[in-house]
Amino acid sequence: MKNTLLFLTFLFCFGILKSQDINNDLIRFIEVTGSAELEIEPDEMRLIIGIEEYWKEEFDKNTEFKDYKTKISIIEIEKNLLADLAKIGIQKESIIIREVGNSWRYKGKEFLISKQFELILSDFKKIDEIIRIINTKGIDYMRIGELKNKEITEFRKQVKVEALKAAKSKAEYLLTSIEKEVGDIISIVEMNSDNNYWRPQSMTSNTLMATSDNSGIDNIRKIKLRYEIKAKFEIK
Repeated sequence: MKNTLLFLTFLFCFGILKSQDINNDLIRFIEVTGSAELEIEPDEMRLIIGIEEYWKEEFDKNTEFKDYKTKISIIEIEKNLLADLAKIGIQKESIIIREVGNSWRYKGKEFLISKQFELILSDFKKIDEIIRIINTKGIDYMRIGELKNKEITEFRKQVKVEALKAAKSKAEYLLTSIEKEVGDIISIVEMNSDNNYWRPQSMTSNTLMATSDNSGIDNIRKIKLRYEIKAKFEIK
């Protein structure tokens, strides 16, 4: 697993040097905020695919809406989708049905039923394969859902530790500039305990697309963890 660790030390809140009465002693301290980021590759991802009934005539040239008569059923669309997925090794056991229904219909036309599937995948390369082989007729949307990593708890600990180290490093170089030194730690406050996210890319019209300059979708889908730690240090 190739992870990229970015230690950010430029976003911070610098506490003004001041005095505080602790145990009747005058304490001078510096307060800083350190931050750290870590990008990790997921070992499980969810691909959401929505299908919807459609009119066969939609794909005929020079055909108007009033002429739409042949509805392709949700059963046929689902059957074709599952067959395409099976060709690349995705079986029913890895597919969850999330939603069935729809909220509206065209006036004077039959109700178009929709269905949503959630695919459990372990490799983003499977998404490339799905995009290449899937029959897009009847596909309403396709998007990335949740990304997971079984070791994410340990990664969170690592990022928080690095954020604290960044805070101490910041305090050290700031105090060095005024010929002072960092003393004992006074307090540690975790600023954003669950501020982790992933950033989807190459999304167009709710459909996941592969582009010419980004053939490896697995290279642009990461889980990003980011934490900030506020710390007070005694000034020697």
